[in-house]
Amino acid sequence: MPFSEIKGQPRAIEYFKRSVRNKRLGHAFLFIGPEGVGKRATALALAQALNCSKPAQGEACGECPACRKITQNGHPDVRIIEPEGQFLKIDQIREQLQRDAILKPMEGSIKLYILDSAEKLTLEAANSLLKLLEEPPPAVILVLITIQPFVLLETIRSRCQTVRFQPLETKVLSAWLRERLNCQADQAQALAMQSGGRPAKALRLADENMQALRNRVLGMLQQLGPNDWAEVAVQWGEQRVELPEMLAILLSWFRDLIILSNRASHELIMNSDRLTELEAALLGESPESLGEKCQAVLTAIHQIKKNINTQLLLEVLFMKIGARAGRN
Repeated sequence: MPFSEIKGQPRAIEYFKRSVRNKRLGHAFLFIGPEGVGKRATALALAQALNCSKPAQGEACGECPACRKITQNGHPDVRIIEPEGQFLKIDQIREQLQRDAILKPMEGSIKLYILDSAEKLTLEAANSLLKLLEEPPPAVILVLITIQPFVLLETIRSRCQTVRFQPLETKVLSAWLRERLNCQADQAQALAMQSGGRPAKALRLADENMQALRNRVLGMLQQLGPNDWAEVAVQWGEQRVELPEMLAILLSWFRDLIILSNRASHELIMNSDRLTELEAALLGESPESLGEKCQAVLTAIHQIKKNINTQLLLEVLFMKIGARAGRN
């Protein structure tokens, strides 16, 4: 994917195109921004621009053997290092980075290493990486990708050039989705809002299975009564794989209700295709109760990552959400 195919990050893209043209690139970059806004795609586009056999004005052709290999994750001089399990471990840094970085490029002119989810570096791995940042080998560029930059050691952050990535504007993402998915304007608008301006998530949400999951979660909210929360908690507890996404859908619903309760612009509503249901759900709710429910969902999302007792967590969550029915 050349730079020209990356949408919504004009400052980052122009910076790299200019730097490639002028052959003035640092040895380490820290890509900061929400998940799914193009950080990894930009890193791969940079790898293409540096190793392309037919570059033009800092842009890769996207068609030569080197570009195709990078797209297919098969170029020997471009490596993506991801967490094994929950962490990026010291053995990964030693085996996949340190020992390989000292060797000359095999096919291209630059070796580029992408450390995705860099916030998951263990302390030992971070200290091992720091040694490489302090004495970088020639013809090597490191790209650290993170959604939580301040989890990283300050000594690592200070040795990297920071490049910030932002969620795409709704109109930009909506236009891109219409072209990419060949869908109607209202569907593209809804996906752009539901994804929070993140192209990768928008494409994931467009999947039929994801749409079915969303319909199931939001449909449940319309029927939840004062005595139903315990049963729903059991049902959700059995869906461990889908649970994080289900909680995210739940959060988007209460977020939209808060927007409606404050009479903010409807353009901010993520579930814009369910405006009628949202307005009906708002009856009997107060800004305070909606705030408490939003906080309850946020707490559940945070705690689910810590392997806390899922069933108990969901029972507490749905007790708070189901309180609405008890007041009607």
